[in-house]
Amino acid sequence: MYRTALLGTLPLALAVVTGDCEGQDCDSPSNIFLQTAHHRQREEKYHWPSGRGRFPFFAVSENNAPFHVNNSLAWSWHHPEGRFHTLTYGTAVDNDLNVYLTCADAMRKFDKDGNLLWEHGCMPANFMNAPVIDQGMVYISDTKGGVRALDMKDGKRIWHTNVSETTGQDNGFNMVHKGVLFAAADWTGDSPQGPANKYVKALNATTGDLLWSYQPDMPIWNFLALFPDESSLVFQDMTGKAYRLSLEGKLMWKAGGLEGTWTDGGAALGPNGLVYTVNNNHPPGYMTKLTWDPPTLPGTLSAYDVKDGALKWQVTTPRPPNNAPAVGKVYGWDGLSVVIPVCQQVFPGATCDVNVYDANTGEPRWVFHGPTQKGLMQAGDLEGLATRKAIFSLESGGSGRAVCLPNGWSAPTITADGTVFVGSEEGPIFALRDADGDGRVLGEQEVSSFDSKGAFSGSSSAAIAPQMMAIASCDSLFVFKA
Repeated sequence: MYRTALLGTLPLALAVVTGDCEGQDCDSPSNIFLQTAHHRQREEKYHWPSGRGRFPFFAVSENNAPFHVNNSLAWSWHHPEGRFHTLTYGTAVDNDLNVYLTCADAMRKFDKDGNLLWEHGCMPANFMNAPVIDQGMVYISDTKGGVRALDMKDGKRIWHTNVSETTGQDNGFNMVHKGVLFAAADWTGDSPQGPANKYVKALNATTGDLLWSYQPDMPIWNFLALFPDESSLVFQDMTGKAYRLSLEGKLMWKAGGLEGTWTDGGAALGPNGLVYTVNNNHPPGYMTKLTWDPPTLPGTLSAYDVKDGALKWQVTTPRPPNNAPAVGKVYGWDGLSVVIPVCQQVFPGATCDVNVYDANTGEPRWVFHGPTQKGLMQAGDLEGLATRKAIFSLESGGSGRAVCLPNGWSAPTITADGTVFVGSEEGPIFALRDADGDGRVLGEQEVSSFDSKGAFSGSSSAAIAPQMMAIASCDSLFVFKA
């Protein structure tokens, strides 16, 4: 039986590998997998190919990076005309330690020593997502509804596909899996947060052809697709509802969420068979009443069985969970933990924390009390307002994006030794460990920091390579080495 089935697939496999798909649907995700399978046998191993790392252990690295970020900065970059002449959003690192940086005005590639190798401009459109690299290509979305693939070697465009009239100015993640590229699109309509992306779009990563569209029950914000296996994806909408789709775009299950709410956060996936989502427990009243939500209103972290969406546990977070979590083994604790930064951004005086829970039970493990927002705006936004307003003005056809308006934290990353790296809205890049296991992270043995002087978007996270860490604030790129 097995041999017969295998022989039956052989002509199709040979057809797609050789480019002869007559009589076959070569753009179906299953056939795209066959097209790329023979390439993947010799695929170069990228250290951090997306804003959330590498399949299957997203947000967790098999490598370590310098804990003492206060004295390990190797190089940094900002726009040559001035720090505030662009906005920077996310990074990827290839097998040669080259760093790919999303900027509002261009995609840029640097070598391991900080030399600019190429840049690919996009103005008057803007890039606002974290990039993804795969099979020798860089993928990124723009605010004019375009998705494009660039050659990793020289930055030249390979293809460009318009999937909608506009794409949101939130900060999500482009992701690729088994030859399928995923992006959010269609920044229209209404939601608890105003206009937002309504659709998940799937494209052939080789050709740019649109494969399918899926509209969740509520719009998506800071879109992040993750992959539990070879044939499906999971993500959440802005209310915290989790979805699992096949790579063909068929709904497998959906669960959770709190109607009428909005979060800047996203989903996380653990090697324990659980998918994690976040939601706020209150509506975004400041959008309709012009009043600020108190920064201490709680949210919810939920864990679902990836097989069927069954709820396994929920915990109430003491502050709004406006970031995507990370799931892995943290320093000094056994088993898996889920790391979730919590904060109500753009709220003077608000305290921002990093909370860690047992990934299987939701029991609290440790907390780090981060900085409070000191000024009217987050670090770098007020200082850069006039410059960015002129560069990205609506009058010149730009996005009008004069501020980063970031999350309270970057997305967190866990290294091989369990150190948590995360950037704060007040500027510090933190390396965190609960070395003594007392549930409180503080002191020089447990906390190291470097002041970037800028905030961090939700699509930014520490990209880890062997003894190296790269992270983008809202205006600069920083690379640390042992």
